[in-house]
Amino acid sequence: MRPFFRSVFLLCTLSGTVALMSCNNFKIADEMPGTTPLVPTGNSSFALLQERILTPNCATSGCHATANSGGGLDLSPAVAYRNLVNANPSNANALKDKLLRVKPSDLNKSFLYIKLDSLNLHKSDGYGDLMPLGSRTLTRGQLEFIRQWIVAGAPLDGAVADPTLLDDTRSQNELITLPQPASGLQFRVNRFSVPAQKDREIFIAQANTHTEDLYMTRFEMAQRDRSHHFILYGYPRTSIVRSLIQPGVVRDLYNENYQVNIARLLEMQDREFVMGAQTKYADISFPEGMAMRIPKDWLLDFNSHYSNGLKDSIAGEVVFNLHTTTPDKVKNVLKPLQLNNISFSLPAQKETTIETSYRVGTRGNYDNDTIVRVVGLTSHAHQLQKRFVIQIVGGTRDGEIVYSSTNYLNPPIVWFKEPLILRRGEGLKSVVTYLNNTNQVVRFGLRAEDEMNIVFGWYY
Repeated sequence: MRPFFRSVFLLCTLSGTVALMSCNNFKIADEMPGTTPLVPTGNSSFALLQERILTPNCATSGCHATANSGGGLDLSPAVAYRNLVNANPSNANALKDKLLRVKPSDLNKSFLYIKLDSLNLHKSDGYGDLMPLGSRTLTRGQLEFIRQWIVAGAPLDGAVADPTLLDDTRSQNELITLPQPASGLQFRVNRFSVPAQKDREIFIAQANTHTEDLYMTRFEMAQRDRSHHFILYGYPRTSIVRSLIQPGVVRDLYNENYQVNIARLLEMQDREFVMGAQTKYADISFPEGMAMRIPKDWLLDFNSHYSNGLKDSIAGEVVFNLHTTTPDKVKNVLKPLQLNNISFSLPAQKETTIETSYRVGTRGNYDNDTIVRVVGLTSHAHQLQKRFVIQIVGGTRDGEIVYSSTNYLNPPIVWFKEPLILRRGEGLKSVVTYLNNTNQVVRFGLRAEDEMNIVFGWYY
């Protein structure tokens, strides 16, 4: 399971200089005559990006200094911003996948970042080669600087990325890291191999050795590309299967014959969902005054799932932070919401809509409650999902749509300014439309080629 859970900056070395890669893959219209240059002011992050990365590597004589450069990509200071931000790529596959050269705030849809990230670009995607071609990849610090700039909205002006990163000359391929949280704990799933043309899903448990309960206000995660999901679970002391799980031992979901290990299915009893994500980076903060409590005696279980459709093996790796606060600063302790339909099938070559209602007190993991206050919602499905809608069912707001997503890879998290108050008999309904364009019936399942139908959220 996974929860709620690649514009073009084509640098290519030709005869010792950096030029446009594969001109037949990319073409950009000349800058419109008389267009006002978009030049950053002061020491903005884009000004540093231009000065330290674009100008020395790309906008040089004979490369990308004019609109008549190879492929028509001009990355000189007067036009680079306009030619990158919110601009369509000409690479057919990138365009088909609805990427932009730089899509503000969205790394997963920014072709610039994908073309520069050695762990995020594979030939099977049809996006071309890693850039700069035939030259050293950008350093880890340069790549992180670009990442921070994009995540912050890719502004023309303003300092939004750490300039000291540009002095970090380490390779991109070193161990992935996150800064240690000022208050909280950091955990890691060390590198593991994922065979070619296979899924690999692992679990590894670690005791929460903190002397006091943790009150998590923010979850921050980084993982390698091609992750299907990462989920953090917890086993309470009362769990009947907890004694079967040995901390520190990697437990695979699948046996060598690629069949599900029955022991893993048994271990799924009594565990509680805490947090998770599927994108390469995730940073999720709860509303002010709210936190999730992670008891000090819990056994934490890290679930990492990678789906590798390539002809070569890849590496999986995850690092994540639990940012915490003190109990006196917590007004509402949140519970995780997980509403799951596992009994559906999708006929071949057909569009199907599945509606599932989860009423307070009757179905779902809030079945023991008489009233719940939902503060956030997200969704999870796999690649056949076209649209995922969540409605209120029952009460005066019956039928009201409170959540909608058409992006199964990166579903949004919706936070409500005022909690959704649901009383016994009322609840939530998922309305999920799938397009099964395969020649086989697809059902609920754990593999990437299977489907899912899950509402995730938080409530108190």
